[in-house]
Amino acid sequence: MEFNMTMLPLASSICLIIALVEAWFMTMVRYFKWSSIKRMFPGYRYLVLSHIDYLMMASLVYSIYLVLTEFSITLPQGVVWLIFIGALYNPFGFLLQAIKPDIADGEGVLSKMGVAIGFLPLTTGLGWAASTLLITILNL
Repeated sequence: MEFNMTMLPLASSICLIIALVEAWFMTMVRYFKWSSIKRMFPGYRYLVLSHIDYLMMASLVYSIYLVLTEFSITLPQGVVWLIFIGALYNPFGFLLQAIKPDIADGEGVLSKMGVAIGFLPLTTGLGWAASTLLITILNL
């Protein structure tokens, strides 16, 4: 297996570690009632969303990696990097909102561009991977 494909389980592992750290922060806020941590994350709801999104990214990217490996498919390095960057960047917006809830008002052009740019790498990378799998499975 080439180094570029190992970037996928690496991304999954990073996402999982971030989600685990976030789970502890949520526990400190919700159950231990640590005011210093609560002040750090005034947008608790967004911390929960970030946690769930990082868990989904970890599961999704690791699953894609396993299926690609099973079919002996190696993606182009650029596609692997798109998935890697997208998996880490996509949930990061929720984490930023947990820290500063008013950061994404959704009204400004920059805010809208940030959301679109956040979705683009992951959508392109996963779309490429899914298309490659379909073509391989269907023998097209």
